[in-house]
Parts: sequence; C-alpha cells; structure tokens
Amino acid sequence: MQYQDKSGMFADFNFKLVVINSILDKQPSFEASLAERKKRYVEPYEWYKNDEIIPEMAEFFAELTLTEEDLAQCTHLVFDGGSDIYFLLKPDWDGELEIFDVRSLAGVERLRNLRSVDWTSMCEPALLAPLRDSGIEVKD
Repeated sequence: MQYQDKSGMFADFNFKLVVINSILDKQPSFEASLAERKKRYVEPYEWYKNDEIIPEMAEFFAELTLTEEDLAQCTHLVFDGGSDIYFLLKPDWDGELEIFDVRSLAGVERLRNLRSVDWTSMCEPALLAPLRDSGIEVKD
C-alpha cells in the first residue's frame, strides 16, 4: 500500500520518513503523540509478521505536519534501511523490500539547516546529486 504525505510538505512519503527519522532523538513536536502510538500499535507486535506496514503508524506519519522548529532541527539525513523509523512502521523490517525507497526529494528546500547526508541505501545515488551540487556534504 502506498501512502502520501497529507501535509503537503513533501512529494514523496518515504522522503518524509527520512526527514522524520533525522529528528526522532531531538524532542520533536510530535514526540508525545508518537510515544503513545508506539505503545499502542508497535510494541504489541514484537514478532510482527505481515506483508504490510502498520496502517495506524503510516497514517500518523502521513498526516503529521512538521513544525518550523522540527524542520530547523534537521541538519543531517541518513538514507539507510536500518533507520529506526522503518521499525516503527514494520517491526519485522528486514530491508529486503523496496517499500520505503525514496524516489523524490521535492520539499528538501524546507530543510534550511541541512548540512550533510549519509547514503547507504533507500534511493538511487543520483537522486542525491542536486544536494551535493548545492554544497551539502553527501557521504556514501
């Protein structure tokens, strides 16, 4: 099932997930809501085995509007299948499927403090070329 960013901030829902992941440990505006949903939907699925992601979690992230303060905290992005965000959506995530692959960075201009990117997977390396061209450090 494909999800869309209902906030209209990013063209690619999966890119929005990369952005959200970058601020999970920085006390984002949605921290309390996420903790509540994690306890309700993710923690019961310790041995979650399903082809789909947890729809309630995907819907939460799809509807989430990041504040200017949240966006300002995003200084570094990590494109890696082992990022925490994916296990919130699919606790049995093994990185094998392409369900979280990023195909567009539209909306990246909202990340005014973005300085660096680590790339391991989750998108084609060429997708990151415009970031590198704009002076953002891209490590692969």
